[in-house]
Amino acid sequence: MVDKANARPPDVLGALLSSSNKADLLVLFHRNPGLIDTVEGIARRLGKKGSAISSDISELASASILQKKAVGKSEVYFLNREKDRESQKGIAEYINNLGAKKSS
Repeated sequence: MVDKANARPPDVLGALLSSSNKADLLVLFHRNPGLIDTVEGIARRLGKKGSAISSDISELASASILQKKAVGKSEVYFLNREKDRESQKGIAEYINNLGAKKSS
């Protein structure tokens, strides 16, 4: 039996908190859930260079928070809403379990 109060946070939590760029990316995609764009287009929206965020985008894609699709000669990224919901749920459960642990 797993002790939920002592459960480790989902791996995605660590991935999401590992850089401010990832936080900026998540905010951008949450505010614009239909956004589909290239790395360069996403970077322009954030006022950054593509090279500054490409590894963060790749990591979010590896975590399945973002999905990548080839469109012509370009690759575009978009929010994987199902995986994002799962991640948010897991993070919320982890935080709730931390609160329950502290109050016991």
